[in-house]
This record gives sequence, structure tokens and C-alpha cells, in this order.
Amino acid sequence: MVLLGFFQKMARSVGAILGRVSGALTSLDRRVGGKEFYMPLSVLLIAVTVTFVSRSLPARWGFLLSEFDPWWHFKVGNMIIERGWAGFFEFAGLVDYKSWYPTGLSIGKTFYPGVSFTFAFIYLTLSSLGINVDPMELAATLPVVYGVLAIIVTFVLARYVLGTGPALASTLLLSISYAHISRTHLGWLDDEALAIPLMHAAFLTYLASINEKRSVRGAVILGLLTGLLLGYTGATWGAHRFPIMMVFLFTALLVFMGRYRAQILASFIPLLASTTLILISVPKLGLSYILEVTLLSGYLAMAYVAIAAVLYRYWDIRRAVITLRGIALGLVLLSVGLVVAAVADLPGLKFLSVMFPQLRGELVIISSVAENQAATWSTLFNDFGPTLILVPFGIFLLLRRAGDGDIFLALYAVLSLYFASSLVRLALPTSPIAAILAGFALTEMLVLASRNLVPHRGLKLRKMGERRFLIAVPLVMMMLISAHYLPQAMGNSWAFSSLDAAYSPSTITSASLPTGRGVVLSDWLRAVEWMRNNLPDNAVVAAWWDYGDWISIVANKTSLVDNTTIDNLKIAKVGYALLSPTNVSLRIFKEMGATHVLIFISHRPQTGAGDFPRLIYYGDESKWFWMLRIANQHARDLGLKPIDEVSLLGPNRDPTNPTDKFWTDTTLGQLIPFKPRQTSDQFGNIVTAHYYEEPNVQGYRLVFSSSQPYTSLAYVYIYEITG
Repeated sequence: MVLLGFFQKMARSVGAILGRVSGALTSLDRRVGGKEFYMPLSVLLIAVTVTFVSRSLPARWGFLLSEFDPWWHFKVGNMIIERGWAGFFEFAGLVDYKSWYPTGLSIGKTFYPGVSFTFAFIYLTLSSLGINVDPMELAATLPVVYGVLAIIVTFVLARYVLGTGPALASTLLLSISYAHISRTHLGWLDDEALAIPLMHAAFLTYLASINEKRSVRGAVILGLLTGLLLGYTGATWGAHRFPIMMVFLFTALLVFMGRYRAQILASFIPLLASTTLILISVPKLGLSYILEVTLLSGYLAMAYVAIAAVLYRYWDIRRAVITLRGIALGLVLLSVGLVVAAVADLPGLKFLSVMFPQLRGELVIISSVAENQAATWSTLFNDFGPTLILVPFGIFLLLRRAGDGDIFLALYAVLSLYFASSLVRLALPTSPIAAILAGFALTEMLVLASRNLVPHRGLKLRKMGERRFLIAVPLVMMMLISAHYLPQAMGNSWAFSSLDAAYSPSTITSASLPTGRGVVLSDWLRAVEWMRNNLPDNAVVAAWWDYGDWISIVANKTSLVDNTTIDNLKIAKVGYALLSPTNVSLRIFKEMGATHVLIFISHRPQTGAGDFPRLIYYGDESKWFWMLRIANQHARDLGLKPIDEVSLLGPNRDPTNPTDKFWTDTTLGQLIPFKPRQTSDQFGNIVTAHYYEEPNVQGYRLVFSSSQPYTSLAYVYIYEITG
């Protein structure tokens, strides 16, 4: 009986607890809105799931980093991890002597710390909690996490400005955006992946801080949070100047339009102060960054807002607005004068060339990188797909509404699209706003169509046709969008979808060739493994700068130059040596301390009876043109005679068809073992084929080949300097 009574009491207690829990959940459900909450949440979870799964597809080929810059972020993060929590404070003094022989590379003066710090902080935090993770697996996975964060933050930003419907459409489009996937997939541990969610979070908190219904205290707190987020973005991303200056520009624009209120000043002061403190603490920027146009424009904007506060206090609104518009012109002239007088520093030529692409001709080394080329309609459509058609309509709808948030998004869109058209690489920071605008436009179309689904009595034929048109347009757009993002494995043969791009091995696993889905080329993996295990510790490898990161970080051998491109003269000297006769190149390489030379060649073997083996121009057999241009740009600075371009390029200036002098008189031409040979095809036409010839170059001895001839598409050759 005692036992029975005990169980009855327990049952009543459990029942009471369950009742309270049920009541709490029911109350929560009622407060959050029932179906109005769970339906959007379900769609958001679908977008998050698609984001995570699509960006995790490269895991099939292992947890490796892709491209080149991510390897540096990984190495710097590991240097911090090796030193423990003290590594964050030692960052500014770190030097890597495996790169840029013999001086080494000053880490703090070269890199923004955000990506490496975040990686190291997460790893050390997990380790402190007793959770052991592999650093490479963590580094490779973080971009996927950042991609998911970008989806969530973008949803909240779009919902704050446009509402739930457009926000959900935006997140679905962003989850499958080619431009976004291309730099947030597994292995892409680079600046943009982390900077995008930080940037959008800053935009969200800033718009919330200047809301007219916000208290002054709330504006100060949110302004401070915005500054911290913008500062974090600035410590992470070289292109931080864009979001920071856009906030400054938008603030001044609101005042210019006559929309000043106390919340703007209350938010902007802590925003500017916290952003400044963080940015000048970044070793790469330093205290002198205060005088760069980026921050200086913020102080001019703050002065403008402060003047507005005084005028609005003592004058009527109309008189204050007219006066402020005149003052705005004066401040613009003042900023121009500060630049002309060299009081204000301009950003580097690399950043200015984004605004003025004509300047890119002065930066040959920047132009040599594919992602730094100006965009074309083909690349824009490849990055954004059919959603690009909806973007202008979205801008129109924003300007028609003309709220503060609408104007901000329209300004964001116009500037982003311009920069994306100027530089291919900037498609990623443009992808979220493109998705927001496309989602907004598509939602408005569907709303308009839904109003015309119910027929009305006495509807005329003309009206009936208009109604069908309004219904058909969004349906056609949805079909186009769906078809574009359909993977090739599901019947899509006319477009390389974003999912196909995601389902590809990392760059080093595909030997830096666009091999497509599922094709693995292990040549670079074999090369870095061979160098790591066979080259002596004092070996110094000369190679074109594209491969320096893999040599110094993955192979752990010393390189002359790498992807940080901190010394254009040294890069030019390596290019000059490779395009000089062997007696000249040997002298230059010995002066630079090199013991080995590495070249990378892409070549397709004979695939059929009517085909011939050919170079396919993804390696040094095409990059030699940029070696030539960079070498000649700096030849006189190096005290060298410029190379005769015509003698190597020929009258047609075609780098894929160099003259015989390239093959006989340049070191690179002699080191490439696939030599051109004229032959006849089955129709009697003369064609050029490239056949393997065992290299025999004076002063250079072949010590490593990544594959046997005609067995791969990519080949890494390493020569020992013996002369």
C-alpha cells in the first residue's frame, strides 16, 4: 500500500509537470502566432538544409581546402593555435620564413586577422571544453557554417525591410545561388564567406537603430553593435571599405533628403567610434588608417549629421533641409580638396580600379587573375541565373515604396551590381542583394497573379487576356529559375548549375583544372607529397606565384614568391628568368637563392583516331603571357632589358601559338616537355600537336614528374638547378 501511494504521488507530480509544460508550449504557440510562425519557419529550415547540403557536397573527395588563399588562413590559424590563447596577441609579430625567401612574410602586416582568428578561437574553445577536432576538418567545414549564417541573417534583414514573403523567397534563391555557393562551399576558408553574414548583420542593426520608433538609448546600443560588426567585417575582409562607406553614404543621404531624426545622431556616434577603434587595431591598417578616405568620410558624415541636429533644433524643417543640401555640396568639395592636397589617403590602386576599371591596365599582376577580370553578360548570367532579369524590377519596386530600408537596399543593389560588373570576384557580395531583389519581385508578381485567379462577371476579352498574362509571367519565371538550377545529372544539358559547381573536388584535388563533377587529378597531391618527403629542408623552390602557397604551406618547402603578391618586383624577376635563355635564368635563380624550379603544364592525350595530343592552356603554357607582361612592366626597375614580346608572341600576339623562339630560347619553353609538331589530320589539314620529348636542358635536371606522359590532363615537373 505504501508503494502504491508513492507511485500515485509520483504520477500526480509528473502529470502536473507535463500539464505545466503543455500549458507553456500552448502559450508560446499562441504568442508566436501559430501557423503564421511555423509555416515561414518550415520554409526557412528548407533553405537552411539546402544551403548546408549543397555546400557540403565536396566532402565526397575529403575535407581539404580549395584554391590558394584559404591555405594561408589555415596556416595563420594554426600558428595561433600552436601558441595557445597568447597567439592572438602575438599575431602582429608573426613571420613565416617558408615563403618569400629569404626575407620571409610578415603575417600581421599582410593578412586581415578575422578569418584566422575565428578559426583559431573556435578550435581553442572546443579544445578547452574537451572536444577534440581535426583542424583541417574544422577549417574546411567553417565556410559551410558561414553560408548557413548568411542565409539566416539575410532572411532577417529582408524580413525587416520587405516582409516575410519576400524574405523567404530571397533565402530560397540564395541557398542555390551559383555566386554564393562558389565561395561558401566546403573548403573555401576565405574572407568573403565570413564577411557576408557580418556585413548583413551590421546592415540590419543599423536600420533598426535609426527607426523613428526606437528610443535614443536603444539607438545608441544598436549603433554600438553595428560598429562592432562593421569593425569585425573590416578585420576580416579587404573589401570592407564597401559596407562601411555605404553606411556612411546612406546616413548622409537620409539627412540630404530631409529625413533627419535624433536616432541617426545617437546611433552614428558610437558606430563610428567603435568601428574606428577596431580598424586602427588591425596591424595591416594601423593608426594611419584614420586619414584614409574610408574613415575620413565617416567623420565628414558625422559632422554633417551634427550640423543637421543643430539646424533642426533652431530652424524650421524646410529652411534646414535647403541649407543642409548646400552644406552637402561644400563637404563634397572639401573631401576632394583633402584628397588633392594629400591630406586624405586614397585606397590602393587595386580598390580604386574596381570603381574605375580603366586603372586596371596599370596593375598587370591583378589583371592576370581570372577572377579580377571585368564581368561579361555571360559571367553575370552564370553567377546569378535568370534571377538577374528580376533585379531591375526589384529596384523599381523599392524606389516606388521609398522607405528608409527600401532606399538602403536600392543603394546597396546599384553599387553592388556596378562593382560586380567591374570585377568578377565581387559576384559573391552581390549575390545576397540580387537574391533579395529577385525574391521581392517574384513575390510581388505572385501576389498580383493571385488577385487575378478569381474570375469576375462581365469580364471583357481584353481584360481576360491581361489577367492570363499576369498569371503566366511569374509561372514562366519560376520555370526558368527551376530549370537553371536543375543539375546536369537530372537532364539539364544547357546550363552548368550551381549544384554542379558545388559537386566538384577541391582545386588541389583536381590539379587546378575545371574538371567538372567527379573528376580527380592527383598530380598536385603527388607533387606536394614528393616535395615534403624528398626535398632537403634548405631547398628553395622557384615557381610562378600562383603555386607558391601550395609549395610553402602544403608541401612545407620554402618558396620564392606566392599568392600574397607583396613584392611585384620579385614576381617580375621570376617571370623574367623563366622567359630568358638558360644562362640568364641560371644566374637570376642563383642570385635569388633557388635550388629547384617547378612548372605546371596541362595537356590532353590523343582521344581518338582523328585527334592529336595537345596542350590545353590551363598551366604555364598559357600563363607565360602574363609572366612576359609583368616582367616587362618592371624590367627597368630591376635593371634588366625588356624582353622582345613580338619575337615570342609573333605578329598575331597569340599566347597559345608562340613562335619557335619561345620553345628554343626561353627557359620555360625548354622545360616544357611537350613540344609542338606540325602534322596532318585525316582531311589533309595542317594542325599543331604537342608530343612528349624527354627534357634535356643545360643546368636543369628533371627530378620529379607527377604522371607519365599521356596518362593525365595535368603535369607538375620539378627540376633541380645543377648549372
